[in-house]
Amino acid sequence: MAYRKTAATEARKDARRKVLLDAATRMFGVNGYHGATVPMIVAEAGSSVGSFYAHFRNKEDIFAAVLEALGRSITDILAEAKCRQSDPLLRIPEAVESLFLFLARNPQEARILIVESSGLSPRLEQVRRSILQHHAAQVRHTLEADPTAFSFVDPDIAAHCLVGAVYEALCSWLEQDPKDRRSAVAVARAVADYNTRALRAG
Repeated sequence: MAYRKTAATEARKDARRKVLLDAATRMFGVNGYHGATVPMIVAEAGSSVGSFYAHFRNKEDIFAAVLEALGRSITDILAEAKCRQSDPLLRIPEAVESLFLFLARNPQEARILIVESSGLSPRLEQVRRSILQHHAAQVRHTLEADPTAFSFVDPDIAAHCLVGAVYEALCSWLEQDPKDRRSAVAVARAVADYNTRALRAG
């Protein structure tokens, strides 16, 4: 008789995978890609090496999964910002602030996306670039929704400039001494204001 997967079995499998992903996020965020190891991730998860390899082929595989999960979180944050604000002119600062504050509250994820994932391997670079490209596409759609409200030569270039500015400002903020830097809210609003002014028509 063939083994049939039940909903409960799948739920347990998904739960074990999430525990490993959460542990990997912490380990990569603290130790970096090269500093983190599969045994470290397994120990952090309170799991076993066998369980790890039942879900992931190797360290690169779980790092890619961590990146993909982060990409989905960013997509959800931007979608929520879009739902909260129907005016395209106000949607840009709403989305910028929401994304900046999410990553400021989750510096391990920010480090993984902005620092650790850059140039590791063709596969990981592709995952990283797809996250940034998707983010830029969402911005471009906002700009194109009401072109009379914005001033730009090419919406794709404008979108990529905005995305790059957000991540560069965040990276700079994270590198500063927490005792000396401005609050995340103040920086998020400053970045949002700067980008909105740059894009506003007239």
